[in-house]
Amino acid sequence: MIRNAAGKAVRVLVAEDDPAQHALLTSWLKTEGYQVSAFHNGLDARNHLAEQWADLLIVDWDMPGLTGVQLLSHVRGRAHSSVPVIFQTVHSDEADIAKILDAGADDFLIKPIDRMVLLARVRAVLRRAESSRHDGRKLLIDEFVLDRGRQTLVVDDKPHALGIKEFDILWHLATHAGAVVQRQDLLSVVWGWDVMVQTRSVDMYVSRVRAQLKKANVPWTIQSAYGTGYRLNLGGTPEEIAPGETAGGQPFEFHEGLAR
Repeated sequence: MIRNAAGKAVRVLVAEDDPAQHALLTSWLKTEGYQVSAFHNGLDARNHLAEQWADLLIVDWDMPGLTGVQLLSHVRGRAHSSVPVIFQTVHSDEADIAKILDAGADDFLIKPIDRMVLLARVRAVLRRAESSRHDGRKLLIDEFVLDRGRQTLVVDDKPHALGIKEFDILWHLATHAGAVVQRQDLLSVVWGWDVMVQTRSVDMYVSRVRAQLKKANVPWTIQSAYGTGYRLNLGGTPEEIAPGETAGGQPFEFHEGLAR
């Protein structure tokens, strides 16, 4: 049985209506050592989450009861819900992928799904989520704060929650502000070397980070360095601050209600 840092079994919820795929995912995950709760429709999955939360959700798009996007929106609508979600779908065009990411997915897989790829993505997402929960570092840039433990970008004392990968990309770019960060570096830091990811996926997530910055009215720009990577341009110099403090040493207040 795979356990988290607290010694508890890692719980994975699977929502998949196709019987064959449902059985396959459940078998792969249980064999690997995860505690699995599997459902054939989104409504049953939502009702289960009301009684017992999970460490990771693997959600299909087309399901009866609630679609995967509706289930994901419900999960993200709960106060401070940052449980990682991997979306699986047959929809492969960029508009559909953008819709998944907009709803709050942390990662996505296009069907048919390979066992080794799925398990690698599961390990990577869980590893990043566990690391973020125990990382109290904050980065102060002018009046903006990146809070690693909460995975939020704080603007005017209001936290704007980001997905795991969105936050990790922004953090890495911010700590190397002004310099070109290679796509391969982002793959290594954000996805991990054991995960098979196309560089196009990096580009799509960077586009999501740009959209999040615009939504939060943060005047930072992410420039594309053709054929190599990205550079974050911002107005100030990043300064790492202690957990719970601003640069001036005063306690930092967080407000309820805006975190995913």
